[in-house]
Amino acid sequence: MWAGAKQLSTYPQEKAEIFKKRKEKDMQADTSNNYTNVDSAGRKRKKLTAQEKWQIFLETTAKNAPVGEILRRHGLYSSELTKIRKQVESGALQELGRKKYSRKPEQVSREEHEKTKVELAAKEKALAQMGEEYLLLKKRTD
Repeated sequence: MWAGAKQLSTYPQEKAEIFKKRKEKDMQADTSNNYTNVDSAGRKRKKLTAQEKWQIFLETTAKNAPVGEILRRHGLYSSELTKIRKQVESGALQELGRKKYSRKPEQVSREEHEKTKVELAAKEKALAQMGEEYLLLKKRTD
């Protein structure tokens, strides 16, 4: 048998081990970064927080801002910036559209409601009695 045949037969195994180690290393790196999504082309996509999106929006809306440079720095495409701008717009419209000082209705248990009704009825009865007494006293003094 040829002397080089032995070396060639171990080559695929060594390459498989190297590939396996690289894959494990990549998996460890993925868990340490914010890269959580993988798109259809197999590229790792960073999931941006709301704060990061807001910061990118502010940077790109500044006067004479180099939008391309900002996008490259953050590893984004212009279509993603368009999505961020739409999200900011919809969030702003939603926030501005809500009534700022409207109170939310309180949730009260049935027992507490019944107790309050009984209390109210007792107070109304006492008030009616005090009104009658007041009229009687007023008639006596006149």
